[in-house]
Amino acid sequence: MSAERQGINREPDKVSLSKTPVLAFINAAFFFLLTTAAAASSLVALPSSQYPDFQDDLQLEEFKTTLDQSLRFLRAVPASTCYTVAGAAVPVQRLIDSALFFQELLQSSPSPEQLNQQIQRAYTVYRVDNGQGAESRRMLITGYYQPVFKGSLAPRPPYVYPLYAVPGTLVVRESATQKKTIGRFQNGRLLPFWTRKEIESRNLLQGQEMVWLKDPFDVFVLHIQGSGLIQLPDGTVRGVHYAQSNGREYRSIGKYMVDSGRMKLADVNMDSLRLYLAAHPEERDLILHQNDSYIFFHWSEVGPVIGNLGQKLTAGRSIAADQQWYPPGALAFVDSSRPLMEDGEVVAWKRMRRFVSIQDTGSALTGPNRVDLFWGTGEQAGMEAGRMKEDGKVYLLVLKEGVRPQAQ
Repeated sequence: MSAERQGINREPDKVSLSKTPVLAFINAAFFFLLTTAAAASSLVALPSSQYPDFQDDLQLEEFKTTLDQSLRFLRAVPASTCYTVAGAAVPVQRLIDSALFFQELLQSSPSPEQLNQQIQRAYTVYRVDNGQGAESRRMLITGYYQPVFKGSLAPRPPYVYPLYAVPGTLVVRESATQKKTIGRFQNGRLLPFWTRKEIESRNLLQGQEMVWLKDPFDVFVLHIQGSGLIQLPDGTVRGVHYAQSNGREYRSIGKYMVDSGRMKLADVNMDSLRLYLAAHPEERDLILHQNDSYIFFHWSEVGPVIGNLGQKLTAGRSIAADQQWYPPGALAFVDSSRPLMEDGEVVAWKRMRRFVSIQDTGSALTGPNRVDLFWGTGEQAGMEAGRMKEDGKVYLLVLKEGVRPQAQ
């Protein structure tokens, strides 16, 4: 769903998702000052004495549907595919069995105690090990969502800020190692594609407009989230989705706001950024143009949000992560906290513990210390997702060798 999920872009180590129906999302975490250091972290298998208390704050019965989405993806992956987890090769069949076995556990509606016993018996549980004194390399959990904005298919006030389709001048080259180079030709040379500032200040993509929105920050949010819904003046709704980026490095405007002394880190969220830009319109371009990355879109069907596995995302159950560390479609467990909101304000924070599946990724999600929880569609989901920048723990669950589900 997210494009940069600005916080987001993914590539597993031993399987190329570029050959699957990828819908890259970009995370609302684009705002935040990230302090993770993946190079100093690693996944380690925990002894059973260190397994967490696997209690779920949602309806577990509904999680079986989420796992169905992951299973559709995993069953389409070549049987010879292996993923690397904590330095060991994990065959894709083990991930399939992990999901199937968990679905079978849920069939019996186990008590929390029974579920914990079964997990301890059947699963190896992995968690990030940051080493000693690694406070700055905490696990950071953020949120993303599918926004809904008003727009017009013709430029007429107040709809004057465009979303662009992929321009014909953009060139994508893929090397033998599947590394992509994005650029444009000029005088026979492949040059980097234009930056956000160049595109917007010089009107370089005139004629490539798809739809116009009424707020440049709405455009920026769609660049971050990677997909959304556009409500047209006649009441019809159309979907837009990430198609390509300009290949430029993503830079967090939230980090810029903190580094420049405009905001405190604790105050940075989607609403506070929107309010700041509305109150300081003379600074808007300076701030938004700190991020060189730019996203291009295509029209999409109005319906469920699709992650980079080509499968439907489930609000509260689907997460985006760096799939070089967390295999796509894998079973995981998140322990953090979530905002409780009334009238657009956070009134309290509540512990959030739930099983999830890794069904998306994003360019800002690098290393094992970052995950992004999909919150759903619309304004309420956006308010909650925009507040999420919480410490937490993420556990990866892989079925032990020799344990098999009854169904295959």
